[in-house]
Amino acid sequence: MYVVTVIPISRGIPLDELSYFSASELPRGALANVPLKGRRIRAIVLSSVSAKEAKADIKSAEWSLKKLEQVQSRPFFSPEFIRAIETTSAYHAASMGATLFSVVPQALFSLPHDSETSQCSERTPNERDIYHEEIAFQDVDEERLAAYKSLIREMFAKGLSVFFILPSQQDIEHVYQSLERGIRDYTFVLHGGLSARELNKRWEKATNDAHPVLVIATAFFLSLPRHDIGAIILDKESSHAYKLSARPFIDLRHFVNAYAGEIRARVIYGDIFLRVETLARHEKGEIHALARPKFRLLSTAKHDVVDMRKTGEQPATGRVAIYSPELVDLIEEHREHGTHLFVLAVRKGYAPMTVCGDCGTVLDCVRCSAPMVLHEKKRGNDEEPERVFLCHRCGMERDSDVTCAHCGGWRMVPLGIGIEQAHEALKKRYPDMPVFRLDGDSVSTHKEALERTREFYETPGSVLLGTEMALPYLTEPIEYSAILSVNSLLTIPDFRITERIFRLLLSIRAKTERAMLLQTRDDPKDVFSLALSGNIAEFFRGEMEERKRFDYPPFSVFIKFTFEGKQEDGVAAMETVEHTFSDFHPVAFPAFIARTKGKYRMHALLSIPTEKWPDETIIARIKALPPEIVVRIDPESVI
Repeated sequence: MYVVTVIPISRGIPLDELSYFSASELPRGALANVPLKGRRIRAIVLSSVSAKEAKADIKSAEWSLKKLEQVQSRPFFSPEFIRAIETTSAYHAASMGATLFSVVPQALFSLPHDSETSQCSERTPNERDIYHEEIAFQDVDEERLAAYKSLIREMFAKGLSVFFILPSQQDIEHVYQSLERGIRDYTFVLHGGLSARELNKRWEKATNDAHPVLVIATAFFLSLPRHDIGAIILDKESSHAYKLSARPFIDLRHFVNAYAGEIRARVIYGDIFLRVETLARHEKGEIHALARPKFRLLSTAKHDVVDMRKTGEQPATGRVAIYSPELVDLIEEHREHGTHLFVLAVRKGYAPMTVCGDCGTVLDCVRCSAPMVLHEKKRGNDEEPERVFLCHRCGMERDSDVTCAHCGGWRMVPLGIGIEQAHEALKKRYPDMPVFRLDGDSVSTHKEALERTREFYETPGSVLLGTEMALPYLTEPIEYSAILSVNSLLTIPDFRITERIFRLLLSIRAKTERAMLLQTRDDPKDVFSLALSGNIAEFFRGEMEERKRFDYPPFSVFIKFTFEGKQEDGVAAMETVEHTFSDFHPVAFPAFIARTKGKYRMHALLSIPTEKWPDETIIARIKALPPEIVVRIDPESVI
């Protein structure tokens, strides 16, 4: 008889470990189905100890152990993978089960694992002559891919495999086309868009191939049981997709590095502009460089910033120019040469904000207080589109025939430029010009987005009008680009917003060959000129000075506590946080959008010196908080 300790794979179980009796010994890292509260859940075995050896612990336990009946167990995760999960959960103050649930696709648990051929056993220390190190690689996409090809050849020559991590299916498919030449038989693509049958087929081949392999996948497939991974490339390192949006809000970049450390592999962080936190670690010598980071990016395109306030528009009256005379000239030049033009609109919908023309009150969502966005919506194929208001936060829809909630006025004025309004104006001015639109409202699948971009590239003289989601699909250079306005982003009171805008402009600039134009409705900002000149070094210096002054990351780790519910309950919850962490002086405040889906939202923020996190005392206090208080470690946003 054995006492088996397991990690329950679930978000809803706060305990890291559960124990059971078992008639047989189960291997560490095995997947088992265990009984809990009248149902069976998946769990990972941590240890199996003889009941005789654990006799004292069994007697002192506050509850009796259940017996595992009809145990289904098979080797699944390597000991190194389990230790990486343990490190990751500690950093994020989460249970190991919740962390496992978040970073491993549920489809993997259904894949067959042959206990006789599984490679889930622990690697011996002398299996290979490599060591763990973190490496930064900052350069344009083409240069990074060229360097990655050399790295893969080097690893293959040493008999080692490479795991290439990317944030999205589109990124994965594009990189595969760039890297598979000459090694197609040893290159495997894994992502959530695969069918269970195809995933099983590729997983089995990638696991059992005797030759070193290149795996191009999302970070969720890191549990692939190969003992020969010598390097892990984590590209597009700044992508928001690496920070999970569901509890416990794991940062996959931390997980990847923890796993690389356990298997003694190199991990390379690549991007055109790495996160400020990553560059700061490189500056301190904590991260080495694959090549000297590019802090000044050259470009063949001319760049211009246009002040839209000089066009004679009057926003208060609804007279807003969408396309400046300079942008019109750019369009004419583009049409004359039969080239390709990308136009970025940062907001979906027709108009991102509507105000009362009498009292100036913003039309907000009655459920969550977010500004209502005006959309054009087709009810049928032959009908003219009608205008509706839609809340992008909670999905509530309202007819456009509304009056002001404050004064009852009916003169509601749409402000700002959404992609629908930009598309309408462009087609009205150039009815014969091919215009393709790419945003979350116009395409619903990856396949549709690919088709839309393919048509754009194959149509000379065409325009692609898109939001940020279009950028990964622009895999070939474009001659001209324009940004209608980024001013609405600058109004977001978040410390990372300037970095986000800089990276956005830099990415578009890198794809543009002849001319790039930026329209603004405010005084031109330093972030505009620095991005358009490709001056990463100056932006980084300024950003570091600003963050040091306010003790923002990378000089500290933020811990954000959030409560949603009744306002009085939120106040009480934040008082609990303030009392629990009184020695760290947390600050409580209403959320930027204080109501969501009819619930009031409050935050509290804690700042911990970077070198002191993770802290066991703070983690213990976090785990003792009521479950309705949501905790995020190093959140993407503090608002």
